[in-house]
Amino acid sequence: MYAADAGHPATARGWRLLWDHGSAEVQPLGGMLGPVSLRLDDERELDLMHVAPWAGTTGAAGLPGVLRRLRGEWPCVPFGRADTPLNLPPGWRTRAGDDAWMHGYAANQRWTCVEASALRVHLAIDYPADSAIARIERVIAADPAAPALDISLGIWARRPARMPVGLHPTFRIPPAPGRVRVALGPHAGIHSYPTCPPGAVSRLLPDTRSATLSALAGVDGALDLTRLPLAMPAEELLQVRAVEAAGGQPPFALHYLDYDASVGLWWDTQQLPDLMLWISNGGRIHYPWQSRHLAIGAEPLNGLFDLGRVAQAPSGHPLADRLGLALHPDQPWHTRYRIAAWPNARQGD
Repeated sequence: MYAADAGHPATARGWRLLWDHGSAEVQPLGGMLGPVSLRLDDERELDLMHVAPWAGTTGAAGLPGVLRRLRGEWPCVPFGRADTPLNLPPGWRTRAGDDAWMHGYAANQRWTCVEASALRVHLAIDYPADSAIARIERVIAADPAAPALDISLGIWARRPARMPVGLHPTFRIPPAPGRVRVALGPHAGIHSYPTCPPGAVSRLLPDTRSATLSALAGVDGALDLTRLPLAMPAEELLQVRAVEAAGGQPPFALHYLDYDASVGLWWDTQQLPDLMLWISNGGRIHYPWQSRHLAIGAEPLNGLFDLGRVAQAPSGHPLADRLGLALHPDQPWHTRYRIAAWPNARQGD
């Protein structure tokens, strides 16, 4: 089932990258990356990718594939939910999803390995014969000169199709309130989810636009989501429109104040122009979340929230033009992105 270079045996649990600046694990289920530890200096390492607290427990065996061993980072082709949302605002239209796979078939199935070494793993998965997608591949490579990972994604279409496509990096949030700062590059506004996220407590007014992450339109007044975790339960989904990198800085970064360290995410903002933020702050009470789940998903996206498969915004909505990627069998689609860590100069909190 798997191929591996000499000295790097593959196992049913996956593959491990190991280099001077860190280590990373990749699992077959969902092709997910995580955990990841990047070395900041001779004495410090930063564990940056999220691993769900239920991963590996007995009860998790009955969960959908994407949740069973939820962790780190993976591609979503197509991106988003497959169920029909409820209580959308007037003017929004819903439709049935084309399949039942949340975040796409590949997020719920086991990938195969094309090639693996201590610095690089190349994975692939074939889609069902009735899917518009024929195959996707991804390569996760350690940067031998830095605490960083370079990742590529390729999509081969079986027939012409337009669909939402996104990446799903999910970062670890330690439990001490307010000790992680969220930084965004220049953007064209932040949109709240049009309805309450399913099975969750939201602190934001639905279907609003705010200019900054530090003053979002909340049910109890302005809400600052630049410092995580929050002191109260919340589950928030946001779409940052037209986010950009500026001055060499990444479009998205986290500053871990208790580690004097930062993590950045770079991607092609022409291909994936928006960023969906999933702020999971103990706001889901049912199993497996059980009010214990802390993480932030920073999800580069070409689409409409996680709704592009099942809903359409009204024509006047600021995100109505977010219709997804146009894919064609004559032209495979490729993108590259990077996750890196660096130590900060000490400064006040």
